[in-house]
Amino acid sequence: MEKKQAIGTGLVGSARAGLRMVGFGVAVALAVACGSGDDPSPLVTSTDPTAASTTSTVAAAGGVDEVSGEARSLFDSWRSAVLHSAGAWPGYDLAAIPTVLVTLDVGGRVAAVVAFNHPNPEALGSEIRHIDVDGHRVAVVGQAADPDRLASMAPFDFFADIGSTDTFVVIAQRGEPGREPDPPEFIALIVHEAFHRDQFDEWVPDTAFQDVAGYDFSQENLELALLENRILIAAYQADTIPETERLARQLAAVRSARHQRDSRVVLDEQQERMEGSARWIEHRIGDEIGNLYTSANHPSELDLLDRNLDDPMSVLGGVKSFFGFGRFYSSGATQLALLDRLDVSAIEVSNRLGKGDTPAQLLARRIEPLDDVEALVSAARTEHDPDGQLGRAASALAELAAGEEAPNFGGGDHVPDTPTGGFELTDDQMACLHGHGLDLSGDVITIPEEVDRACFGETEP
Repeated sequence: MEKKQAIGTGLVGSARAGLRMVGFGVAVALAVACGSGDDPSPLVTSTDPTAASTTSTVAAAGGVDEVSGEARSLFDSWRSAVLHSAGAWPGYDLAAIPTVLVTLDVGGRVAAVVAFNHPNPEALGSEIRHIDVDGHRVAVVGQAADPDRLASMAPFDFFADIGSTDTFVVIAQRGEPGREPDPPEFIALIVHEAFHRDQFDEWVPDTAFQDVAGYDFSQENLELALLENRILIAAYQADTIPETERLARQLAAVRSARHQRDSRVVLDEQQERMEGSARWIEHRIGDEIGNLYTSANHPSELDLLDRNLDDPMSVLGGVKSFFGFGRFYSSGATQLALLDRLDVSAIEVSNRLGKGDTPAQLLARRIEPLDDVEALVSAARTEHDPDGQLGRAASALAELAAGEEAPNFGGGDHVPDTPTGGFELTDDQMACLHGHGLDLSGDVITIPEEVDRACFGETEP
């Protein structure tokens, strides 16, 4: 299938979608390092997944049991995602989003297609089994009308046009780590990416996209970022509100110093706003679904790196990919955890982030006034880096970053080394591509044909 290549976005890398795959090496390493614990926040709605599965079978009057194992797997994952995400974020209702889940077999062929609460599932194909489960409209497609289209889609699309309905689509892939349709990670993926769809629908949009190409990978900036990590970890482990406030004040001071050095730090905070909140929800449901991210390990990726600063590449997929993008999942989620512990209401956090504020701004506002930024940063260095380890580590990381190729977030289609026919993207076109799940961090972006039509107004030949 022919695809378009957009060149000249001012960003780096080449990938299709899979933004959530950033820092995958860190996530794998975390599998043996993370534990669970009591959730300090009261917002999670707890549901027994075993009981839920039994209920679904009875409610469907056997209908679900009669579909293929692959289709049942998609149904179970979606229903678990709906049950466990209920109450995780004010106003977020995954079931209200028209959704299609697809499984491809190891050869890349369509193995199952299931639509959830979609007004026109017939657009997907024929031999459809309609099942009403707990009031949810489930449609299992027996024969896909256009399997090639489904097989060629990005791993997820927030606004795919299916039957004239903006549809959230996730494509699972057998044999591909991170995209298998059965494990808890897939449930978390659905919840995480559907929350991005909700952000697009309900939140004030980002004012800019992360500029990984122009990001400051200098020793000075990386040292301050590592110092932020240590402060976040210490604040997360603090036993009292006054101690948490004291450390949060240090964090706000270091972040302020970083802003003074380089205005592009505002892009970090936009990523913490968008990706940090989506990761926060993964932590909210992690204990219940048995996922890697739990209610007690929000700074886990930051902590894992901090404990391996003498050999950072043993846990990092890449310096640029982590510090230019992947870090903000964990730093954002941890700041949201601190806001919760400092009794900032979930409604206030939700409203303010929806209007454009960032977790860092909310945290700084909670512990105002900041007083002497320079003195606070100096005190933080003395407390958290008494032997200068962070400076040495940052110097090594900056050297590694200088030798790295442009990060490739999530893989995707192969792009030639010397593409031709590039064109500039407008802000509206970039927003549209982002809304369809494409990674915009590349000098070259490969655009699937149907996204091309949606964002550039082109019709099929």
